Amino acid sequence: MASTTTTTPSRRNRSFARGFTLVEVLIATSLSAIVMVGVLTSTLMIARNGYLLNNYIDMEKQARTALETIAVDARVTKSVSWQRINDTSPLTGIILTDPDGVTITYAYSSTAGTLTRTEGTKSRVLITGIQSLTFSAYKYADATGIELITPSATTLTALNGVTKMLQISLSSVRTRTTVANATNNVVSARYVLRNKVQTN
Repeated sequence: MASTTTTTPSRRNRSFARGFTLVEVLIATSLSAIVMVGVLTSTLMIARNGYLLNNYIDMEKQARTALETIAVDARVTKSVSWQRINDTSPLTGIILTDPDGVTITYAYSSTAGTLTRTEGTKSRVLITGIQSLTFSAYKYADATGIELITPSATTLTALNGVTKMLQISLSSVRTRTTVANATNNVVSARYVLRNKVQTN
């Protein structure tokens, strides 16, 4: 009669057959949660920084293009006509007339936060998201050299006549609910109106 033998699983095989304990599952879950939180935080930070960087690039591009355009128009203009709401308000725009008689208007809208260039019937918004914008006019004085003109103390007719240089300074912003505001402050060079004769 053939004998039957039963084999008992070795201790090593038995250890592979058993499952995870509750403590092991909890530890693994906790570690996975910590890793996932770190990955999610890093992803959100990268996304926010990317958004801020895009905002800064956009504002810088708008400002650079606008100032280069103004510089070209200002250097060839033969006369200027400043704009403001009343005699005591800041300057809100300027009309430049080139040697061919073409007028180009730069107008700042504080409500829309834009700087617009208009030539004939064509208008183009150069800068958006402006918080504040200041036009400054300068003249040459025999005693002091370059002198800043105070618009509130000068009539527009006199201001138009004595202006020999202009400058623009502005602050723009980009906002989003979940990201910090991106702001950009720009001060242009002083543009000399080469073709304009200063009248004292």
